[in-house]
Amino acid sequence: MNAAEIHAPGDIRVTDIPYPKLGAVEVIVKIHTCGICGSDLPRALGDGAHFYPVVVGHEAAGEIVEVGSEVSGFRVGDRVAIAPLVPCMNCEACQQSQYSLCKQYSFIGSRRQGCMAEYVAVPGKCLLPLPKSLSYEKAAMVEPATVSLHGLLKCGTFGGLRVGVLGTGTIGLFAVQWAKFLGAVEVIAIDINDRKLEKALELGADTAINSADLGRYQKESLETVIDSVTEGDGIDLVVETAGVPLTQVQSVELAVNGGKVLYVGTAHRDVHFPARSFEAIVRKELSLFGSWMSYSAPFPGREWKLAVKALSDGRIRAVEMITHQFELAQVKEAFETLYSCKDAVKVMLVG
Repeated sequence: MNAAEIHAPGDIRVTDIPYPKLGAVEVIVKIHTCGICGSDLPRALGDGAHFYPVVVGHEAAGEIVEVGSEVSGFRVGDRVAIAPLVPCMNCEACQQSQYSLCKQYSFIGSRRQGCMAEYVAVPGKCLLPLPKSLSYEKAAMVEPATVSLHGLLKCGTFGGLRVGVLGTGTIGLFAVQWAKFLGAVEVIAIDINDRKLEKALELGADTAINSADLGRYQKESLETVIDSVTEGDGIDLVVETAGVPLTQVQSVELAVNGGKVLYVGTAHRDVHFPARSFEAIVRKELSLFGSWMSYSAPFPGREWKLAVKALSDGRIRAVEMITHQFELAQVKEAFETLYSCKDAVKVMLVG
């Protein structure tokens, strides 16, 4: 079968690899759609792979073609989305339903072969059944949708809150939508890309601010722009999804007294807090939340069931984020597009 194998940084090949072996607790899924995540870039183009050759891809959906002898609840022909975390279910973290903190976890598309292939073997516990109303394109967006939702659910109730989202890539655009879904009174999207900010407004943001062009607001700082657009009320919850040092520091500067900051974006470089910014955490008595992956009990969790339902109902929108589609044979071009095209949001392999 054909698969996109990474043999070294930047060495991405479509090759013929063996059809996956079916384990007793596994199913074989024929992949119809697979999104490229930002976390796939260092695995494919940098030194982030655990081994070579590796097939990456974890945002995927498809159709079951084989079912292992110990799998119940699924049958050949079922349409499914894939939850890529494979926790051990035995360690202390798993026993406390903190599956993302499992010490012996595996992960489809990283620590085991992934979904940028015609077929993939998946543990039955890692499958979500799909309603007929949910397309494969939308279903491949379930995983990133759960990442935003998982973090927001950590932060308590949303009624009456003003939420600021720093970064309007896939995770940020889902955060915009989930915040409104959960009851935020106002959502402010902040980025440096006008096209992505336009997308945020299309998907429900009340205000979009280009933080790289403060001149258009005739203000000296992002803080004064926020103060102006909120009429002095500020941001109750700041959601950081960009994963860059500047926005990771800005997050605590923008939150109101007694506010909350949710960190979802992954740090790829050291983050240095000036004394004034760090002191804001203390003097404002901020609550800081970190969020990693998207799982809860019963595995894979309420985030996954809610995401499938909301995407199916159209209350959370995903297709608008898919900016580029490629066939598996074009996988190298797909990776290059996500890496180099500033307006790319979700790049997806279809077939």
